Amino acid sequence: MASQNKEKSKKTPANKNEASKALKNAKIININEDEYGTLELIASGALGEHKNLADNDIIKQIAKTGEYKKQLMPYAFSFAPSGKENQKMLKNLKAKTNTDALKPKTIAFDLCLNGKIAGKIQASNIYNLSHQNLSIFSAKNINFTKEKSQNNALAIAGELSIFSSKLAKIKTQIAKTIKERNYRKITAIMLTADPLHRLHERLIRMTIDKADFLIIFLVRTYNIQGRLSFDLRLECLRYFCDNYLPSGRVAIVPFENTTIFSDHINPVLEVITAKNFGANKIVIGQNHAGIGLFYDNNQANTLLDEVCERLGLELIVMPQMFYCEICHTLTSTKTCPHGDHHHIKYSQATLKELLFAGLMPPAILMRKKISAIILDALYPNRFKSLQRIYDDLFANRGILEKHDQRDFYEQLMRLYQTSSLN
Repeated sequence: MASQNKEKSKKTPANKNEASKALKNAKIININEDEYGTLELIASGALGEHKNLADNDIIKQIAKTGEYKKQLMPYAFSFAPSGKENQKMLKNLKAKTNTDALKPKTIAFDLCLNGKIAGKIQASNIYNLSHQNLSIFSAKNINFTKEKSQNNALAIAGELSIFSSKLAKIKTQIAKTIKERNYRKITAIMLTADPLHRLHERLIRMTIDKADFLIIFLVRTYNIQGRLSFDLRLECLRYFCDNYLPSGRVAIVPFENTTIFSDHINPVLEVITAKNFGANKIVIGQNHAGIGLFYDNNQANTLLDEVCERLGLELIVMPQMFYCEICHTLTSTKTCPHGDHHHIKYSQATLKELLFAGLMPPAILMRKKISAIILDALYPNRFKSLQRIYDDLFANRGILEKHDQRDFYEQLMRLYQTSSLN
């Protein structure tokens, strides 16, 4: 037993100083959530088959041709870690080699997110990034130019690995489902669902009606103020899909860690991602940002047509929809003959203003259960005597029943819809 303990002691640091020295010598790159999300997209194959981080030669080729190894690539997978400490470490390493090519042949970097190792880069190159605007990490800056340029920042090229990637697992599961059930018509749609309203529901239903399988990508919103949290939007979307759509025919892909799809600023990347998740059709709204909709010979055309044709993806542009008070239903500019003054618009900003004020939007605008979920999250423990108010306002079965705020909001909406005394 003593000899076994002796052997164990040889394999572990003799004291804390050796352990701290080993940690100090570790090559760690600290990344933020957004960097992790974009690296996860690359490593999972969501943006294409090529999964390594690019060097200057690859970037120059992409700048010239817009592709790499016959793969459409509007942005290069170049990664210049943000932060002074990261850049200082890379600068010291590059100075020791006196060349872009590393000696020894590769250097391993651990990617650290919130104090935990989330991935690794087997780096073959450290170089000055001279085409920052072509980097996939600049994709989110098309309309948002407040961030400082990273031109001439040090970037890393090499083999990328992300550990325990949720996105990779979802992508694998979707591919497995499609193969096992022999689905042929795979449609994709990207939503912010901020909040999820009746038009979103109608769009999803219309889409799945003509598809074997529907992939819903839930994307982050860029503006921090005046938005619902990603987790809350995801909860609402999952509730709707689990309770009101056929089982096994819908998959939700939450893009919670990246902003490159935020507010639909990169429709080309949306198309590429849909294709890499197995879709052969993508549905977008007429007001989708960045698509450049125009009409030629009474036919709708977009800037995405050429991209979709190259990828073998069918593009469906949905017309503008609204609720018509004369038709008494959800309709569109193509099917409703009545004037604009009869139309009730589905403004996400207005719906959120009602919700943030603590008011339930009318049921024709939002499903009451969705409104209840959101209000319950925005105003926790809002009513001090909820049970008494509930018992006073609503009919019961004659027995004591416990109710939460969501139940209260749903029953309240039913009272609002009572019309016999109007």
